Amino acid sequence: MIVSTFRALRVRGAKGGGVSLQGAALVALALTGGAGAVCGERLDSLVRNAVNISLAHLEQSVSEVRDSTLYPTYATPRLKWILKKSDDWTSGFYPGCLWYAFEISGDPRYERWARRWTAPLEYEKSNTGTHDLGFKFMCSFGNGLRLGTGPAYAAYRTILLSAAQTLSERFNSEVGCLRSNWDAKPAGNSFPVIIDIMMNLDLLFWASGNGGPPFMAEYAARHAATTCRDFVRPDGGTYHIVRYDPNTGEIINRGTLQGAGDGTTWSRGQAWGLYGMVVAYRFTKQEAFLQMAERLADYFLGHLAEDHVSAWDFQSEIRLRDVSATCIAASALLELVRYVANDSLRVHYRREAEAMLTSLCCAPYFTAGIGTSCLLDHSVQYLPVHSNVDVPSIFADYYFLEALLRYRAQSGEPTDQPRGK
Repeated sequence: MIVSTFRALRVRGAKGGGVSLQGAALVALALTGGAGAVCGERLDSLVRNAVNISLAHLEQSVSEVRDSTLYPTYATPRLKWILKKSDDWTSGFYPGCLWYAFEISGDPRYERWARRWTAPLEYEKSNTGTHDLGFKFMCSFGNGLRLGTGPAYAAYRTILLSAAQTLSERFNSEVGCLRSNWDAKPAGNSFPVIIDIMMNLDLLFWASGNGGPPFMAEYAARHAATTCRDFVRPDGGTYHIVRYDPNTGEIINRGTLQGAGDGTTWSRGQAWGLYGMVVAYRFTKQEAFLQMAERLADYFLGHLAEDHVSAWDFQSEIRLRDVSATCIAASALLELVRYVANDSLRVHYRREAEAMLTSLCCAPYFTAGIGTSCLLDHSVQYLPVHSNVDVPSIFADYYFLEALLRYRAQSGEPTDQPRGK
């Protein structure tokens, strides 16, 4: 236990690394069992503790953030949120966390706070410069429409449909995908597609079934099918980026941006792919998407560390963990088990998700007792350019809360807030 905790906190920097002061504090916390939970407890108890502390942290975050036009993204090594405007790709996750807090607790304060940080995001509905409108709008307005009642939410549907229309304009019929808004290593006039976009298909699928045109769902399904064909290696690992000729749809090259190398599997990209395939199956019921979700899940689970928290890249020699990838995958697995027909495979995925949650609810990953409004530590955003490495991330917190909600629902422990629309 002591050795594995120490290794999980070890940071290998340019000079060989070592354990930071923050890491030493987390080791001490891990050895004392954290605040309010002992990690030998049953998962039900760990989840209950994590939910209660997370609600308190989110209440605290409102005072920390204050300005409803600013949004937590990543945190400093001192576990204080770095705030950005709504144009950042992460802006939908903080109101999403507040919506989940409302769903968990039924406390109207969280609904009020969620609406407060959701409203300014309407400005982004016409933002043609990003492929991440699904993240921005389904986490915020999408959850708000699902959970809220009354005339105050009438405009949410229209806003979501407008955002979906903007997103759909990134689709290229020759390629069969939505275009990425960035590429750090462009190949001439290529059409870049990153696996992250699988997470934005939810908005198009939803819109097509809620007043939007049918072609939105068709675009989403084609994007998912193209991803199945072009992004997944024979062993089930994934490329981060595929570059296409925009005129013919032919592949120019494949590789990575945020992973360790073109031939490695970046764990968060694998998690994005897994989650996105589960969503594609939810809406289409196409067996190919379910089979691909299982294939991506099997690779992810087969490369996990002993404590079931993923490395930032599954083939990298730099032994940093990425809790964000683990949270995304855990939440995806807890939906995937609803669709898997094979009893033993369903039990396997459920147990693996529970093993992930067990570690995520404990030190050094869960931040209980450290005096922060961040829920989880040890995410990695973009290690090759040394950006936000081994710090909290708001999307880890979002998918952690979602996984907790899904676990509780499947365990028969209801939230205090009935599910809405």
